[in-house]
Amino acid sequence: MKEITEILARVTAFGPKEQGILATVVDVQGSGYRLPGARMLILENGETHGMVSGGCLESDVLERARKVLKSGQSEVFVYDTTNEENSVFSLNMGCRGVIRILLEPINGESTLLKYFRDVRDDRTDRTMATLISSDESSDAKLGGRAFYKTDGSFEFDRLPVFLQSSEVLRDECARFSDRGTEYTFHEFTIEERRFEFALESIRPPVHVLLFGAGADAIPLARTVSDLGWQLSVFDHRPAFLTKERFADATRLTPTSREEKLDPILGDARTVAVVMTHNYELDRKILPSLLNSDIAYVGMLGPKRRTEQMLGEISSAGQNFSDDQLAKLYAPAGLDIGADTPEAIALSIAAEIQTVLRTRDGGHLRNRKGSIYDRK
Repeated sequence: MKEITEILARVTAFGPKEQGILATVVDVQGSGYRLPGARMLILENGETHGMVSGGCLESDVLERARKVLKSGQSEVFVYDTTNEENSVFSLNMGCRGVIRILLEPINGESTLLKYFRDVRDDRTDRTMATLISSDESSDAKLGGRAFYKTDGSFEFDRLPVFLQSSEVLRDECARFSDRGTEYTFHEFTIEERRFEFALESIRPPVHVLLFGAGADAIPLARTVSDLGWQLSVFDHRPAFLTKERFADATRLTPTSREEKLDPILGDARTVAVVMTHNYELDRKILPSLLNSDIAYVGMLGPKRRTEQMLGEISSAGQNFSDDQLAKLYAPAGLDIGADTPEAIALSIAAEIQTVLRTRDGGHLRNRKGSIYDRK
């Protein structure tokens, strides 16, 4: 979601007649640096935001984008690096894959951007089906889309009526949404014409609830920002809870040491890190987090400290299920030998990533099969 957030910010600042080109990786066969769904915004002056490869395709994509900007017609370009390592632009790419990239004009009023904003602001998963190829006889435009919500409703952008009303397309969007996968393709034959759609799940950014605004929280806040995650900071000390210290935070929430903590609201992409370094505060915060729907609770401090805390909470009459305790990570972070605030922030962020992606944090060289879980 980070690239989408950056693209939204830049396009929102467009003037009335300003436009750019959005490049989206819509297919990767074989090896590639970026997965389908990677995006890059290209402005009229050549400025770019995001990446669609490891840097080897960007210069050619930029040239092609100028032509699409001039024509106003979306196109899909194919990059085949499977034959010779220097087969593309005399560069030793080494990835040995076939990559398809959709280039389409975009401006501040584009339906796609409204859709991205809705996902970010409503924090609800959505499904998007994008037309990436069709028979030459078809009048359907590449880049036309169907947007599907989990309530069963649809919105459409630049798709002809016969595709909008296609039960085949609608049913496949619903099935894809129910499966919970991130990306796939589907070919349809409708009115004796072939259409290929890329189906993609667009999910809200990870939201980090950071309890504690001390000096060691600042490196974690910077790491969260670099990852494109949202950040909310909670603290009872007004001098620490400032925009100057946490410039990228979405929300700064004052708390009280005496008053009861409000119920914690979250979802499967919300996580919490507790680093108040105050035992009584942590003991007050922990039950609210474990009773919430958030996916991860990380606590700083020794393991025996958290065990003592849980024992005291239990003695007071509050117990937790195995599932609730399973999302508690104390001490927080992966075992990378972190011994500075910056390295600790790295280990915590990495642990959050492993939990959300159901990985174990091991060495990639020891992993069997694709590093991206490709089938």
